[in-house]
Amino acid sequence: MRHCIICLQQLDLFQGLERDQFTNLCQCTNRKRLSRGHYLFRQGEATSTIYLIKSGKLKLVQTAEDGHETILDVCGPGEVLGELSFYQEQNEHSSAIAMEEVCICCFSKLQFEGLIKQDPSFALRIIGYLGQKRYETMLKSGKESGLPVKERLLQLFYRLAEQYGQERPTSTLIDLKITQQELADMIGSSRVMVIQALKEFQAANIIDREKRYFVLKNDPCTSIHTFE
Repeated sequence: MRHCIICLQQLDLFQGLERDQFTNLCQCTNRKRLSRGHYLFRQGEATSTIYLIKSGKLKLVQTAEDGHETILDVCGPGEVLGELSFYQEQNEHSSAIAMEEVCICCFSKLQFEGLIKQDPSFALRIIGYLGQKRYETMLKSGKESGLPVKERLLQLFYRLAEQYGQERPTSTLIDLKITQQELADMIGSSRVMVIQALKEFQAANIIDREKRYFVLKNDPCTSIHTFE
């Protein structure tokens, strides 16, 4: 119980709650573990559960009517999923799939409604949290829309390094096992184009590989690197 409370206190969404509110929230919390490739939820499912990722990473995958899949985002420890059920009843617009072993805390919508009744300011924090997530999504889409494949891929590596990077003296290891196809799905490109871009990045000493991990080199010119 204590570990769960500490886990929640580290999130901006729960800042300001009293200890007894944390305790009440944690008492009904269910924990779930997923192995790589398993679904937390599927696109089109109705859900009234909010999920807090404690460890591991999941990818959010949206499938079009023609079967084409797009990876919308990669989510890791401390992030919240299923937050749309905070304020409206609707089906999930994407599937959440474990990229490695994942540990998750699950909360019901009713628990959060109870917190709002006890502390109306909690509703404002929820609204602020949702607004910030939407702003970050729009900002990310705006920066990358219309860019060539190589530029979109490089921007993706910057973002993943910021989220999951392990700093080294001359490089940053991205602590995320991600395939070439997943990279292609994240930037809306083909695997062939991504493979070609990766070859050029490696030749330019921008990107390297260590087993199944990508390594971004600390080159001061990298951020302004352009490609033909």
